[in-house]
Amino acid sequence: MNDYAASIMGTDNIRYFLFLCGRWRWRPTKAMREAGFKLVTMGPGTIIDGRNVPSLEDKARAITLNEDWDRHRRGLPARVVEERSYPSASVGESYLRAMNLRAAEREARSITWTKEQHSRDDWPRAWKWLKPVLADCDPKTITPEIMLQLRTLVAERVSETEAHRVIKVWRTLWQRMASFGHCDKDQDPSFLFRNMAPAPRQAVWLEGEAVRLIKQAWRRGFQGLAACLAVAWDSQLSPVDARRLRSCDYRRDPVGTWFEVGRAKTGRAALATLSRRTERILQAYIVSAAAEPLATAPIFRNRSGAPYSKDTMGDDFRDIRELVFGPQEKRQMADFRRSGSVEALAGEVDPGKLSAKMANTISASNRLHRTYGPVVLANVRDADSARKRGRRRLREQNEIKSVIAPVRYDIFKKDR
Repeated sequence: MNDYAASIMGTDNIRYFLFLCGRWRWRPTKAMREAGFKLVTMGPGTIIDGRNVPSLEDKARAITLNEDWDRHRRGLPARVVEERSYPSASVGESYLRAMNLRAAEREARSITWTKEQHSRDDWPRAWKWLKPVLADCDPKTITPEIMLQLRTLVAERVSETEAHRVIKVWRTLWQRMASFGHCDKDQDPSFLFRNMAPAPRQAVWLEGEAVRLIKQAWRRGFQGLAACLAVAWDSQLSPVDARRLRSCDYRRDPVGTWFEVGRAKTGRAALATLSRRTERILQAYIVSAAAEPLATAPIFRNRSGAPYSKDTMGDDFRDIRELVFGPQEKRQMADFRRSGSVEALAGEVDPGKLSAKMANTISASNRLHRTYGPVVLANVRDADSARKRGRRRLREQNEIKSVIAPVRYDIFKKDR
């Protein structure tokens, strides 16, 4: 929407566009905020005939924000809005073109990203670092020293993981720029140094430790957290997928119970099977709730009655973890997912069945497995059986270690 189009609006009100506390602001509703739209503060405007009038630029921006909201309501992908004009054939122009092509591709394939998927997109996250340094540059003028300096800066200010992500996105963007004819495909300056991925997390919980966390959470009044931890342990769902489970996703058959869900990160179908013990905890939690939740509302709620968010669940989990294991413990709820894989692999699970259990592509032939091996409940339950076998083996291994080190056991017994 250009300035002329905004100016012909006359005195008509623009939705959600208000003059508050000395400035014009675009203020989304509660439903819009839940969808990821935030308050946007603009200029102070000018006084005309005793009335405060917004600038044409602020009007145009408010109309564009309304258009973005309308696209979201219709299930269309969000547009990449150009905040400024970049030089022709520059890195910034190429980035915006690549982002618009990605959105157009999703729209052509009828793929609608959720708020979680947008928040996990690495491109905008990396662009926050690339933009201030490289946006106006001709890609052919960028040197390896500049890229290495940028990577070092990100590693120092954030982490090695973030630095690796930035260079990884840059290398993909370079291929797009080469396709646009803006640079030579084989002259990427970042390939003159190594972009080593940091070592992955290796932290693992044992079943007994997970049970202690669940019991302590329940006794301390964190019933929603306790039920969510039990479900996450059995299902191997990520924390975000576990806390978003709804009553309408719940299923039962003569063998057991499970949830049918789509993962937040990949959107791939998942079957979150539950053990009898977790089923009893879940039922006890639902019975203890003040009111039965709506079928489409999240099941797990914090002590205030609000659905668990990423921050509130993380805070509550850290409190319980410190109570059980002390402040030195740094393992996370997300490590439950890896712990289940360790159990299943110890139980000699088939890789394809573990892939079905985790709703990812852990098996060797990823494309063929997705094509010819859709998620089947029987395969998921086979993975659960393998976890039980592996759990017994891990328990036996820990018992052997305790026998080999009797002094440590005696000290621990004495302390108790």
